Amino acid sequence: MVKTKGNTNKFGMHPRNVLRQAPDYTKLAIKYKDFRKECELELNGKVFVDFRNEQTLRELTKMLLKEYFDLEVDFAPGSLVPTLALRLNYILWVEDLLEPLKLQEIRGIDIGCGSSCIYSLLGAKKNGWHMLALESKLQNIEYARENVKRNQLEALIEVYGQPDKTNIFKSYFDKDKQELQYHFCLCNPPFFDSNLPNPFGSNTRNPERRPAPNNARTGSQEELTCAGGEVKFVQRIIDESLENKQRVRIFTTMLGVKANVPKVLDYLKERQVANVSTTEFHQGHTTRWAVAWSFHSPLSQETCKERVIELP
Repeated sequence: MVKTKGNTNKFGMHPRNVLRQAPDYTKLAIKYKDFRKECELELNGKVFVDFRNEQTLRELTKMLLKEYFDLEVDFAPGSLVPTLALRLNYILWVEDLLEPLKLQEIRGIDIGCGSSCIYSLLGAKKNGWHMLALESKLQNIEYARENVKRNQLEALIEVYGQPDKTNIFKSYFDKDKQELQYHFCLCNPPFFDSNLPNPFGSNTRNPERRPAPNNARTGSQEELTCAGGEVKFVQRIIDESLENKQRVRIFTTMLGVKANVPKVLDYLKERQVANVSTTEFHQGHTTRWAVAWSFHSPLSQETCKERVIELP
C-alpha cells in the first residue's frame, strides 16, 4: 500500500471550496432576515451562530446555498440538514476524479439524496451535471422533487423513488430502457448501526484526539441508521458495483468513522478491486473520509493507489 497525497490538506478544506474563508455572518444576517432571526448579537456587535441549534443549522444551510449558488432549498421536518462545506468538499473531489477523463457531458448518481437533494442540486447548478437522485423515503422524495422544481433544474435532475430498499441500483437500472452510462456515483451512507440496542449511544470519537462535535445532530432514524451501519451499506454498494461495471465508471462513498476505512478497503481487496483511491474531507473540527473505486482506467495519476490511513 502506497501513501499518496489527497486533494485536501490536513487542516483545511479543498483549495477550491468557497467556504475556506469563513463567511461574514454579520453581513449575511443583515442580508437574510430568516437567518438573522436565528442569530444572537454579541456585545462586540458581531453575530453569534449557535451550531448546536437545529433550526439555526437549517437557516444557515439555506442561506449559504442561496448566497453562494443561488439555490433555494427547503428540508422536510426532522430530516437531515446537510453542512454545505462538507458537501462541497465531496463534490470538488469528484470533480478531481473526473477531470482526467475530459468529458463533455457528465452523468452522476446520488445514492440517498435526502429531502434537500443537495449533491444533485450542487452538481447540476455548479457544473451542469445530469444527476439521478435515488431516495426511498416518501417525504424526502416529495421535498427533493420540489427543490429541483423550485430551482428549475428538472432538465438536469431526476429524483427516483426506490421501491425496494434492499438494492441500490437494480430497480432503476431494470427499468432504464436507454441503458444510460453514468460517470460516477456518490453516497453519504447511514452512519449508525440499527442492530445495536442504542444506535446513537456508541462513541465513535477519541475525546483526547478529537473535540466534541460543534454541530447538532439532525436527521431521521431512517436516514442515520441501517443494519450494520455504514460499513454494511458500503459493502452492498461494492457488491452491486461488481454487477454494474459497465453502467458506472467511478463508484464513491463517504465514511464517517476513520476505523471503517480499512474495513472497506479490505472488502474491496477481497472482491479483487485494485483500482482504489481514498481521501479526507476537512472542515473545522469535522473530518470525514471517502473511498473511490473503478473497473476502468486508473482514477488519476496521483490518487489511483490506496492511501495509508493511520489509525489512533
